[in-house]
Order: sequence, then structure tokens, then C-alpha cells
Amino acid sequence: MKISNIFYIISFVSLAGCASDLLSPPSEYCPNLQAAELARARRDIPQAIHDYRGIIKANPECEKAYVGLGMSLLDGNSIDEAKNTFNKTIGLFPNSAGAYAGLGAVFLAIDQPENAISSYDRALQIDPRSAKAWNGHGIAKDMLGDHECAQANYRAAMEIDPNNPSYEANLALSMAIAGNVTESIHILERLSRCPNVTPRVRQNLALAYGLAGDMRMAKKVGRVDLSDDMVRNNVSYFEAIQQTKEFSGLISKNHDIPLDEARKWQERQ
Repeated sequence: MKISNIFYIISFVSLAGCASDLLSPPSEYCPNLQAAELARARRDIPQAIHDYRGIIKANPECEKAYVGLGMSLLDGNSIDEAKNTFNKTIGLFPNSAGAYAGLGAVFLAIDQPENAISSYDRALQIDPRSAKAWNGHGIAKDMLGDHECAQANYRAAMEIDPNNPSYEANLALSMAIAGNVTESIHILERLSRCPNVTPRVRQNLALAYGLAGDMRMAKKVGRVDLSDDMVRNNVSYFEAIQQTKEFSGLISKNHDIPLDEARKWQERQ
């Protein structure tokens, strides 16, 4: 019995953690860039899209604005428009590592990890120190079941950008799926104590507890963010995984674990 990929993208690089990696230094060529990035950081996607488009109109040479626009469109689930934006950016700026990484995120969103890897490879050829590209490459590898390579990629991202805890959260989830649940729980427990922790980290922790068979803690952590019905459904999902020991398909496009996914999974059987 196989559990299919049942996860849906919310955002890619602005994942959970104690800090954000969105903000860029001010640029004389993109004077309003930080305002747009702040809008995206606070999840005001319409405002971010509006701001990035305004920057592009006033400063058509601002590569970061094109990349930011594409990522904002992706945040808003405008997948085709995001893909077109990244392809246009690559046409204008052939050496845009950010655009290739964004295109990789699009391929993750449409469940094409092989194409995502090709895009991330190109991003890393241009900029070997792109933590976002290493992270995305890791997610694609996880989706393909190559957890050892994925974890090496997350560690590379962490070395480049140690202040972004989303990379370590992805590492921990990959460890859990690969069977190293104990260490995964230790990492996620530590991350869950960060002041600005998001529900994503807590629910990944709930998943790790579920994979470990500790349904009591899975329930306890789940209830922080979810309704009782959702917690019960998720616990049923965790128990089904425990019974089948079929972990393939658990790695998502953005490493979100299921929130109330048990019923969806059961309906597919």
C-alpha cells in the first residue's frame, strides 16, 4: 500500500523558523525593494506583487524584483504566471541564479522533482553559495527517495546560511522519513522552542512523534495549532503509516506535513 504525495505548496523559501531570509540589502537600482520584500515576509501577497511590479516598471533592470515577483506569484499559487515570470527573468538575465532557483520551486509545486533538480543544478553552477538552491535541491532529492543526498544538501544550505532554521527543519524531517526518528525529534523539539516558531515546525514534530509511535505526544503537539477533529484525523494518518511502514511519498514540495490529511489518505485506498 503506497501513500502518494498528498501535499500542496504554500511557499518555498520562506518556510518555518525563527528568522526570515527574505530581505535583501538596499540597492540604488531598486530603491523600493525592501518594502516589497517586507510585504512578502508578512504574507501580504497582493501588496508584494503590486510593489514588485511597480519596481519593475520604474527599474526594468532590477533582477531581484523579477525574482521577487515570481516568488510572490508562487506564494499566491499562481503557478503558471510564476513559471512565465521566471522564464522571462532568465531571458533577460541569463545568469540569474535566483530565477533558476525560483523555476526549481515551480517544478516542486507541480510535482516534477527531476526538472526541479535540473533548475537547481543550473542555479548552483551560477552561484554555488545559494543556500536556497541547495535547500530546494534537497527537497527534490527527498521527493525522489534519495534522503542521504537530500540531507547533505540541507547541511550545505545550513553551512552557508546558519541563521535560517528552515533548512535544519527540512533536515530533521528528512531524517524522520529515512528512519532516524530520534535525532529528528531532538532537532524539531529544539526548533519548536524558537520565539517565532511557526505551526509547520510543530506539525513536523507531531509527524516525527507519530512515526516514532508516540501518539500521546503527537496529539499534544498537534493540539497547539489544530482542532480536536484535525488532531484525531492526523493521528489516524500516523497510525496508518505505522501499520503499513510505507513512508514513501511523505516528503512534500515544501516539507509541510499533513494538516487533517488522514481522511484524504483513507479516501484514496
